[in-house]
Amino acid sequence: MSTVKTAKAATTPSANGVKQIEEAVAVHKEAIESVVNAGSAAFKGYEDILQFNRDNVDALVKSGGIVARGMQDLSRSFVSLTQESIDESVAAGKALFGAKTFKEVMDLSTSMAKSNFDKLVAEGTRFGQLSAKLAEEAFAPLNGRIDAAVQQFTRPML
Repeated sequence: MSTVKTAKAATTPSANGVKQIEEAVAVHKEAIESVVNAGSAAFKGYEDILQFNRDNVDALVKSGGIVARGMQDLSRSFVSLTQESIDESVAAGKALFGAKTFKEVMDLSTSMAKSNFDKLVAEGTRFGQLSAKLAEEAFAPLNGRIDAAVQQFTRPML
């Protein structure tokens, strides 16, 4: 009979053993929940990084489009200015060949030089303003992303 009691005692878990198993299960459950929560937070962080990078690419594409259109406008203006200059040079050449006196040639030359200089200054200023405006417009989307990056990386980590 003593063998039956010993076998029975060995097969029935004690209260202390059950408590240890429950504690082990609770610890492992907490560890698994921590891993799942960390993975979820990492995935959310990954999604945030992907969206941040998508926004950066969108800003680059938008900026590139602005630069392309601006360069087309500048090129058209330059071609137009060149054509006007050629037309004026042809007209000036005809006027010089039609001059009757040396004084008339000098007056025409002086007038053309002054006109060309004034046009050079005016068009140079205009091209400078157009270029500055283009740079400002092209950098606007990028400046927005720089501001977003500063906000993103200076906020406290949660």
